[in-house]
Amino acid sequence: MVKVSVGMAAALGLTLGAGNALASRILGIDVSHYQGSPNWTSVHNDGVKFAFAKATEGNYYHDSSYVYNMNNGKAAGVQMGAYDFARPDLISANTEADYFWAFAGGYITTDGKSIYPMVDFEVFGGHVGYGSYTSWFNAWSARVKSKKTVFMHPVIYASACNGMCDLTTACTLSQWVANYNGQNLYTGNPWSSCNCCNYVNPCTSSGWTYWQCSSSGAISGISGNVDLDAYPLSLSELIAYQGL
Repeated sequence: MVKVSVGMAAALGLTLGAGNALASRILGIDVSHYQGSPNWTSVHNDGVKFAFAKATEGNYYHDSSYVYNMNNGKAAGVQMGAYDFARPDLISANTEADYFWAFAGGYITTDGKSIYPMVDFEVFGGHVGYGSYTSWFNAWSARVKSKKTVFMHPVIYASACNGMCDLTTACTLSQWVANYNGQNLYTGNPWSSCNCCNYVNPCTSSGWTYWQCSSSGAISGISGNVDLDAYPLSLSELIAYQGL
């Protein structure tokens, strides 16, 4: 995912592990084939409560680790979500959403272990079939939501100033903000370096739904670095919010 800046987990004041439950926020990660085959039991035991696994990119790529991550993450007790790396510059929203759901949808279920899917906004250069990025991503969201009969509210991931500021207040997705600003995952705020954003559609009272605060986290069960994420409320609130 997007590398907004570089910062070590230690610089964020993090102590990862079972004793890290400060305040009510919870720790999460996002993964793809770059993380190989995580030991999800070790990941969960190190304090990770939720995770997003890459499923697709555009209408041409399935992540080879997606099924493994969804099955084993859920089995270990981690709440799991799926994400699509969007290519609005190449593909229409409905085509991409259909491709994503055909591969990922079978693991986004009413099993009490799934969380709403995410669309990853990092590629610019156009919005095929629509007059704006906002319209393209709203269409992607509506198409994915139409796949289920229960309420579902997808999330859009973008950097605080490069992506979020390309959206308008008409955007219907909730915000996953990427900003590696060195602030503490449990007490900081992702909205620290961008005042231009006119998109405010959070699904929590904190002004954001998820915050990616580092790309260099160290989590037991994963070899190498992994992105660190926060959810501003408790695990029980995360689970209760899902309509899945």
